[in-house]
Amino acid sequence: MRIPHILALHLLAVTLAVPSLPAEEKPLRVGRITIDAMPLFDSEEAARGSFYRAANILHVQTKATLLRRFLLFHEGDPYDAAQLEETERNLRLFDFLKRVSVTPSAPHDGVVDVNVTTQDEWTSSVTGDYSNDGGIATYDIDFAQKDLAGTGSEFQVHLDHGVERSVRAFEFLHPALFGPYWNLDAVYSKNSDGDEERLVLDRPLYSYATPWAASFRYEHSLRNDRIFSEGEVAARFRRRHRELELSRSHVLRNDSKGSSQIVAGVDLLDDTFSPLPDRTLDVIPLSRRFRFIDFGYESTHFKFVKIDYVDRDLLEQDFNLGRYTTVHGAVSPAGSGMPVTWRFSASEGLGHAFGKRSFAIGQFSATTRAPRNRNTVISFDGRVIARFSTAHPQAFVARIRMDRGWQLDRDVQFLADGQNGLRAYPDFSFEGDRRIIINAEHRLFLGRELLQLFAPGVAVFADSGIASHSPISPGKMKTDVGIGVRIAIARYASALIRIDYAYALDAGPLNRRGGTFSIATMHAF
Repeated sequence: MRIPHILALHLLAVTLAVPSLPAEEKPLRVGRITIDAMPLFDSEEAARGSFYRAANILHVQTKATLLRRFLLFHEGDPYDAAQLEETERNLRLFDFLKRVSVTPSAPHDGVVDVNVTTQDEWTSSVTGDYSNDGGIATYDIDFAQKDLAGTGSEFQVHLDHGVERSVRAFEFLHPALFGPYWNLDAVYSKNSDGDEERLVLDRPLYSYATPWAASFRYEHSLRNDRIFSEGEVAARFRRRHRELELSRSHVLRNDSKGSSQIVAGVDLLDDTFSPLPDRTLDVIPLSRRFRFIDFGYESTHFKFVKIDYVDRDLLEQDFNLGRYTTVHGAVSPAGSGMPVTWRFSASEGLGHAFGKRSFAIGQFSATTRAPRNRNTVISFDGRVIARFSTAHPQAFVARIRMDRGWQLDRDVQFLADGQNGLRAYPDFSFEGDRRIIINAEHRLFLGRELLQLFAPGVAVFADSGIASHSPISPGKMKTDVGIGVRIAIARYASALIRIDYAYALDAGPLNRRGGTFSIATMHAF
């Protein structure tokens, strides 16, 4: 009768002697999400004077509820470090935020708490340019009111008085029309020679986990246009442009390293040209009418670099060094006097890091039509950026842009001038079906804000390039060198005062060798 008891005791001893197997480790989840939306001036900055405290009172503070709408994760979700990084990059695109950080805590009790910290910029901004072009005063002024009623939306007014056209444009942008990341861009412009309307609704691939994307775009414009030759107007004409584009994509593969997708859509395009009453003998472009049905494949790899002190003080920027590829083919049936037309386009991009703060990034693109009026364009844009950690931050930025066209539509020209990277040369100085522009600029930043309002810097630069209808050789390129002052307005992401003195080392059709001053509110490249 004792044997069963002895056996039971023996089994208990064996069980206790066997080491217990470790419990399966549970995946981490998102714990508490804390959002710290800081005002224009933090407590330390506001303590420096009544001006800063008054600015905080008058400024419309960004709401934590708005920021929470654009988080790619919620409390209780599986923890994904990649989505924290994506959220930070997405929030940094809001130009009413000066600074953004999304940081996780150390894991505890199976969760990771997340802290989202932002600091505001001014939500009202005014920028403008002024120049004297051929003895005629030209200017443009932009007023923007951002984060309207705490919705993240923006209203802009643009006034432009040019040599041949005056523009009054109104633009409304909303980042969440039907929900987060449903971006709306609506423009109405009343010009001295016509008008323009544009409506864009876009849902991009804002996260690697996004299963689909879609876009809608409608454009209409009516204006007088020009073609240039040797710096002079060769032809003037009336142009009416209408375009309706719809696309929808489906993701084939996605993970934290990249995604690929197929895209289908339609592109309805009309460009009509007519002579002006006083220029009836000018040779004008042929009208175009296409009804493209488009299919494509797109692939993107993620390899982001976050770096500051490149374009301005205290501004963190994101650069994707990952490879991306796009290939599209489209067909437009015969109709309205147009034959069956095929369109092909492709692009390839790739970056390479030389260190933690230096890299090169380039993009190649090509597009053409068939079987005739091909309008073939092949382009390359490459940049090199090197950031130096010195007492006063420095950055070296260089760019090379190359374009080549064959059987171009008459209204398509490549320009090399003050608006396209050659700072010492007047607008429309050089044109052609091929172009090369090389820019190099070394920027020195103060590294701190003065009175919490200004962030000055200086730059030395060199530009070289040409646009031509004949083969380009180094001896034909036009070169300038110069020095400039950069004044960033603190907490104005879009406000940069750029004052340059550029000296033209070569004469052009519209200028001789010599110096030129220019003032603008954006970088030259």
